[in-house]
Amino acid sequence: MNPRQRRGLLLIAVAFLGLLGVFVLIAQYVASVREQVDPKVELLSLTKPVAANEAVTDDMVRRVEMPRRWAPATALRDPGELVGVVAGTDLRKGSLLQRGMLVPPPDLGPGEREVAILVDAETGVAGKIGPGKLVDIVATFPASDRKAPQSRVVVPGARIIEVGEPRLKGGNNLREQQQDPTQVVPVTFALTPQEVLQVTYAESNAAEVRLSLLRPGEQSELSGKDRAYQREPDPEAQ
Repeated sequence: MNPRQRRGLLLIAVAFLGLLGVFVLIAQYVASVREQVDPKVELLSLTKPVAANEAVTDDMVRRVEMPRRWAPATALRDPGELVGVVAGTDLRKGSLLQRGMLVPPPDLGPGEREVAILVDAETGVAGKIGPGKLVDIVATFPASDRKAPQSRVVVPGARIIEVGEPRLKGGNNLREQQQDPTQVVPVTFALTPQEVLQVTYAESNAAEVRLSLLRPGEQSELSGKDRAYQREPDPEAQ
């Protein structure tokens, strides 16, 4: 083989290696593009605006495809995840639904207010109450110059929203420190504005506030005479 032939074979080999390198680069580019667009996942997108605290129904969403690589980790994919939640804020048409956008419905009904009171952890709750439970809020008022001590159902059938963690409580202006319970629990209720005033008054002026748990499914229907108790004076003591 003469020198000219050897140079020709060398050029052919170099050209082949160059083509092979170009093929590898193209294959890597195609694989990279395919990785960005495949595989696809189905996400949920709004077909109409949704107002805050409004439930998102099936007719408000449609399925859209998006490459898995670019899909948000919190994006909703199953319409079943829309059950029992509402929009946390106003959402625009075309928005991809994500978990942070949807929240549990508010605990308060129309006209209700939240109010929290501190209840004796031992005598008031005993670990049996929780969100959704119904209780009678009972207050015991001390005696005065005109009245004997009286126990009264301040609010019958109050609905509990939340029960906090027990904590220590010191004295206050109304009761001596040694009379305060060692531990109290903050309990939040959903009440009407009038009931809020009644409970606030009781917490500020009563010697003690307790909770009486109702049986599941039972409504507190107390008549006037059943809502208060005051011991009659002892005739023999007069």
